[in-house]
Amino acid sequence: MKTQLIRIAAAFISGSLIMILHEFPKAILFYIINPSKDKKDKNIIFKLHHYIDPIGIIFCITSMAGFSKPYMYRIKDKKTNFILGIAGFASLALTFIISVLILRFGIGMNSDFTYDANIGTTDLILQYIMVYMALLSISMFIVNLFPVSTFDMGLCIAGKSPNKFFSIIRNDYLIKMILFFAMILQIIANISTTILRMLLWRGNI
Repeated sequence: MKTQLIRIAAAFISGSLIMILHEFPKAILFYIINPSKDKKDKNIIFKLHHYIDPIGIIFCITSMAGFSKPYMYRIKDKKTNFILGIAGFASLALTFIISVLILRFGIGMNSDFTYDANIGTTDLILQYIMVYMALLSISMFIVNLFPVSTFDMGLCIAGKSPNKFFSIIRNDYLIKMILFFAMILQIIANISTTILRMLLWRGNI
């Protein structure tokens, strides 16, 4: 029971942090590119809880894959769309890389995700959080590869081909249904776990 509660708490904390780390840099970048925007709107981007998607958090806890709530940009130029899309992917990739480095060289986590039962509860929670930070960041990276209009791939498509962007908007419902099934069936979680296990594998060491 204790372990299960720790898992849920770790997934919630990690999922929330990743959502903020994913969306907040994009919002900052948007206002750097568009400095003339209303100051009232600028203040909204610092309300970090707005980036936490409740449904996305539920998926993080139950399916080890989720999605964040993007700041609703009003973007007219293609270049900004593309830059924000790439920035979103970059932030998730960077979070994943840092998490893996901490797990491998800081905590010494192995590919079987063997947790040290002899450490204190706080340290155990931190271990779980770092594992979930790695798993959820790569999962969200994969999720954002789906061409949903508000996801990073959608922004990249909008930046490169507005006609294709309107096409994915027309198929938005179908794409989301495929994505939800991929998450519910643990397909994305399994891919993420496999990637992380490969990076933590130590061979005969």
